[in-house]
Amino acid sequence: MVKASDFLIALDDGHGIGTAGKRTPYIQSVGRQISENEFNEKVTFFLKVELERCGFRTILTAPTDEDTPLKSRTDLANSRRANALVSNHFNAFDGKFDGPGKDAEGHSLHIYFNDAQDRRLAESIGKYLKQGTKQVYRGIIEQNLHMTREFNGPAVLVENGFMDNEREALLMINEEYQRESAREQARGICDFFGLPYVAAGNVVVPPETDVKGVWTIKDVIGKRVESIYKGAEGLDFYSKPTFRDTYRAGTLKYGYGFPEIVRKLKVEGAYMYEVKNSRGHVYYVTAAPKFVKVEGNGQSSGGSSSPPPSSGPVAIGEISIVGVENAAIIQDRPDRLTSKGLGIIAKGRKIPVTGSLKGNNSSSGYWEVLYNGRRAYITGEFGRYKAY
Repeated sequence: MVKASDFLIALDDGHGIGTAGKRTPYIQSVGRQISENEFNEKVTFFLKVELERCGFRTILTAPTDEDTPLKSRTDLANSRRANALVSNHFNAFDGKFDGPGKDAEGHSLHIYFNDAQDRRLAESIGKYLKQGTKQVYRGIIEQNLHMTREFNGPAVLVENGFMDNEREALLMINEEYQRESAREQARGICDFFGLPYVAAGNVVVPPETDVKGVWTIKDVIGKRVESIYKGAEGLDFYSKPTFRDTYRAGTLKYGYGFPEIVRKLKVEGAYMYEVKNSRGHVYYVTAAPKFVKVEGNGQSSGGSSSPPPSSGPVAIGEISIVGVENAAIIQDRPDRLTSKGLGIIAKGRKIPVTGSLKGNNSSSGYWEVLYNGRRAYITGEFGRYKAY
C-alpha cells in the first residue's frame, strides 16, 4: 500500500534574504521594503510542516539565508531522489507601485515545456490556490526555468503574487496568508500523489496551573526556554507536537534553547512547549523541568533540587548590520519608541544574537543580541541572520 512516507518532497524558497533587487518598493504603511525571501522562506517552512504532518518526508534545497546557487538546489534534490519539487517565489513587473488597478497582480504556476507531470502537479496545486485569498489566477505558464528544467521529476515554481502591487506586497508578511498558501499547496501535493490531506489536529492546552501547582502557564508565555540536559547526545526538539522520532527536528546542547515560548501543550500524556526560534519557525520541546528551564521562572528540577543557574544568555548565531545608512542603534528594550540607546553598531559589522521577538512599535520585530555581556535589542530589519 502506498503511503506518504514513501515520497520525498524537495522544497525551495527562492532567493536569499539579502539578494539584490528581490524586494518590494518602499511601503509607507510599514515603513520599509519587504524582501522577497521574507515570504518565500516562511511559506516554505509552513509547507514543510504541512507535508510532514501528512506523513511526507521533505528536504530543503536552500536551508540558509544565503542565495544558494540554482544548480546546488537541483543537484541536492536530484541526488536525494526527491519525488517532486515545489519552489516558492513572489513576482515583480516594473519595480514600482503604479496604483490600484494599474499594477500587475495575481498568482501563477510555472512549469517546463510540454512536461505532463509538471502540468498535473500544477493543476493539483492550482485547484486549491484558486479557492483561497481572492487573487487573479494567471494560470499555468510554460517557461524555461532552471528549477523545473533541471529537476528529474515533477516540479512547479509558484509565483504567489506581485511585490510591486502594494495590496499583494502586504500579503508577503501576513502570516495567515503564508499559512494559507502552504496549506493549499500541501492539499494539491496530496491530491497529486493520491493521498489524503491530514488537517492540523487539536491539541490539549492545559489549565492555568500545572498539576503540581508550581507555576502558571501565563508565567512562561513569551519567555526563553533552554536545555539543562547534560547528555552528550543533546535534547531533542520536534517539528510537530509529538515525541515520535520521525518528526525530530534537531537537538539542543546544554544551555541552548529557544527565545520565545508560545504556549504549553499536553501531548501523548506529557507536556511540551510550543516555541519559536530566532527566525520565527515553530518547534516543540519537552516542558519537563528536569530537562529544561524557563529563564527567570524559578522552576524546580524534578522536585528535589533546583536546576543549575543560568550562565547567562547563549548566542545561537550572529547578525550582520544591513539596511541602514551608517549604523544601527542598540536598545535596552524591544520597543524603539520607549527604549534607551546603549550604543551603535556600524553597517556591515556583526554582533552575536540570542534570538528574536515581536516587541513593540516595529513591524519587523527585534533581534535580541549580546552587547557588553548583557541582552540588548536591534530593530529586525537592520540585521541579517546567520546561525553558528
